[in-house]
Amino acid sequence: MSSSRSTFRLAFVWLVLALLGGAAGWWSAARHREQLLAEIKSVAVRCAVAFVTDDVRVLDGSPADLESPAYRGVKDRLQRLRAVDPGVRFVYLFRTAGEPGRVIFLADSEPVGSAEESRPGDDYPEALNSPGLQAILRDGQPATEGPLRDSFGEWVTAYATVGQTPPGAPRVVLGLDLDASSWQRAIWREGLIGATYVWLLIGLPLGGWLVLRRERRFNREIVRFSAAIQQSHSGILITNLDRRIEYANAGCADATGYAFDELLGQPARLLLPRDMDERLRTGIVALVLAGERWQGELQICRKNGDIFPARTVISPVRGGGGELTGLVMVFDDITDVKRTEQELRVARDQAQSADRAKGEFLAVMSHELRTPLNGIIGFASLLGDTPLSAEQKDYAETIRKSGEALLALTNELLDYSRIDAGRLRLDPQPCSPRQVVEEAVELLSARAAEKNLELIVTIAPEVPAHVHADPGRMRQILVNLVGNAIKFTPAGEVEVTVEARPEPGAEAQECVRLDFTVRDTGIGIAAEQQERLFLPFSQVDASNTRRHGGAGLGLAISRSLVRLMEGDIEVSSATGAGSVFRFHLVARVLEPALPLDLLPARRVAVISANARARRHYAQMLRSWGLQVEAHENLLALGTRAEQDVVVVDIVARDAALWPALLRDHPALAGRLVVGLAPISIPPAVREELRTGFRSLLKKPVRDSLLHAVLRGLCKT
Repeated sequence: MSSSRSTFRLAFVWLVLALLGGAAGWWSAARHREQLLAEIKSVAVRCAVAFVTDDVRVLDGSPADLESPAYRGVKDRLQRLRAVDPGVRFVYLFRTAGEPGRVIFLADSEPVGSAEESRPGDDYPEALNSPGLQAILRDGQPATEGPLRDSFGEWVTAYATVGQTPPGAPRVVLGLDLDASSWQRAIWREGLIGATYVWLLIGLPLGGWLVLRRERRFNREIVRFSAAIQQSHSGILITNLDRRIEYANAGCADATGYAFDELLGQPARLLLPRDMDERLRTGIVALVLAGERWQGELQICRKNGDIFPARTVISPVRGGGGELTGLVMVFDDITDVKRTEQELRVARDQAQSADRAKGEFLAVMSHELRTPLNGIIGFASLLGDTPLSAEQKDYAETIRKSGEALLALTNELLDYSRIDAGRLRLDPQPCSPRQVVEEAVELLSARAAEKNLELIVTIAPEVPAHVHADPGRMRQILVNLVGNAIKFTPAGEVEVTVEARPEPGAEAQECVRLDFTVRDTGIGIAAEQQERLFLPFSQVDASNTRRHGGAGLGLAISRSLVRLMEGDIEVSSATGAGSVFRFHLVARVLEPALPLDLLPARRVAVISANARARRHYAQMLRSWGLQVEAHENLLALGTRAEQDVVVVDIVARDAALWPALLRDHPALAGRLVVGLAPISIPPAVREELRTGFRSLLKKPVRDSLLHAVLRGLCKT
């Protein structure tokens, strides 16, 4: 910033100097112009005196004057006056005519017969455009004008009256023309001389002051640079081309124990161990003398014989012409750094040993923990199936759920430990993406049903039938995401969508990108809290741990697994607006998509209280070739339905009402009715529903199962 201000001030000073010189030059040029005009006016007056004779008075300004001896005498004088000064181009005599401002020639200085000669009586056509001529015609005082351009060229002109003119008598005027170019050159030359005087008188002292100022600043920089080198903790040596020391700073003296006088003039080898590898030394010297820089670690010898390691840089020193003049060596004692590195290596080895011990411990504990937990869960489930009182069944269920929670937490901790240690490996094998998704959702269907949540699965037709991927890890990611969606959704639905598209850059049909989306209508996540989602042992709100449980490892593990499968995971959410988690995987296609066959064109009604589920079932059935109408309830269906098949999406709280509706509603009489029931319906209610529905399927229903049921019904 200071340098910029100094440059600006310097530029401003030079600008002011240039303006001062320009002003002085303009003043000198203007002054010289006035002097030149005064001189030419004086010359014109003196020339006019030569014609105060009777010869001029006898001329009447007509062609008849050409034969007059008086005309020839006047013309001869005009030519001689012109010859006195090479700068004079024309000398001529005018006389006023009858009209105001009009003049005629009496005689001029051009030779007789010249193409530019003006004859007696000729009008001067530029008279009205000549301000100087008009001025002398008005008041009779000598006048000047110009530069002005006329048909003969560009001139500076002076006018003077010849003799005294009585009132009312014609006035005779002498005109003197000078070439304007030479006149202007004289003015410009005078202006340049004036400007040069100012520039020299002011610029030279200013330039000298600036040079001295720059020299002082340069000297200060040298002093500061020298002090910095001298005070540097690094050792600095400068040698000549013979590698004899010419300079050593205090850092070098402190590190080696030599005084400056002891080093001056000594060979640089004085600071190197005697047993140094000769090939290394000669290689360094050859490299630097070739103009290159060498850096690395050298052993430096102190005055007392001790040797210490030093990080060293040796560079060539070049003169102003680019020639090599010497070498500079900069080194730092790294004894402490070496000691620290050794301590870090020991600590690293100890940490690696501890990590291996931790890994071995976890591998052993994995079996030791899971075996009793699986036993507790299994026997708690068996105990629940035996005749027990309500209180005892509640205790058994609590034991089972606690064991499952502890087993899930143990699995997460073990997985995270393997990921953290970099020992987690994928197990890719042929698998069906559709089957993996359906199995993952079925595992969580009971939890969704307990909260009366609609669990929707949409798998695009282009999803391959089989791919080469790790089905276990794919299922684990889905279970984590869908489980979280169910956990944080108090009402509404959770929807899982799977799509496929070709992987960019991969050959056709060889690799595919599987895009998974898990959407919920839950509590949502604030934008500022979303960055913490994928951190281990982290939840958006600490109260969530107490309210919903969990160690906060599920999303961190899921992200690591997704990235292992060449994909990524992201989230979009807002408080109170639900959440959408998206992740994609890259897999090799083993068997392309196998779309389900079209069904016979039958009319089907879909009844569902959930708008999202209603659209989902309607779109799926239409893709199978069926004619579909979707309704929110039986009232919307009407009393005289014309559909062949009715698909009913049963809500758990209304399940007990449907047997009576199936018997009594006229629109359902004689219709093939398929029910989609949540898993949480009590067994007794489910058995009663089976008597009224032609087919009762568990939600979330598998596409292939519903397709097979409808195929059978459409044939009846």
